[in-house]
Amino acid sequence: MDKYQVEKTHINTQLGEFDFYCFCWDKHEEDNILVLVNPNYESVPLVRVQSACYTAEIFRSLDCDCHAQLSESQRKISKHGGYLIYMLCDGRGAGLLNKVKGMELGVTHGLDTSDAYHHLGLEQDPREYDRVIQIIDYFNVSEIRLLTNNPRKVEGINSSNILVAREPLEIESNEHSSPYLETKAKKMGHMLSEFLK
Repeated sequence: MDKYQVEKTHINTQLGEFDFYCFCWDKHEEDNILVLVNPNYESVPLVRVQSACYTAEIFRSLDCDCHAQLSESQRKISKHGGYLIYMLCDGRGAGLLNKVKGMELGVTHGLDTSDAYHHLGLEQDPREYDRVIQIIDYFNVSEIRLLTNNPRKVEGINSSNILVAREPLEIESNEHSSPYLETKAKKMGHMLSEFLK
């Protein structure tokens, strides 16, 4: 496995206090993974694996549920204990530039996120979870309750020696996010009950 460095501090946030870790695999910022930890859990910790979505998390775009998922995960982990693992890879791992290209295809050609990635010759979800598994192993955790609607995340972590149970993390759509979430449900297999009735 890849070697990494890790540093730790403590932070106070609007949604609770956490131990704050930075796992670093290389000199580039995107090779870091950030982790918020609340070690006060009874048996099986909650875990959220979130990829960066700068449009929603920094600029509060309404076109997806990413900011709301991040906040809800942080609230749940603050209350129940666990780990919020934050990957600095926007665009589902395709990169921010490709994400913006895909978004513009939606504006100019009416393509949804799935069709836009196909048009650009990109995988729908190229993320890998080897480093996430390394982090979970670092904390000596062998069983988790994974906050996700994405079966690929469950499969990616379940492929290791970590036992994964899925905990839904559904955010009600709004008029702006509804097309994106419907695409994720119907074309990308995300378990979103609002669109799979």
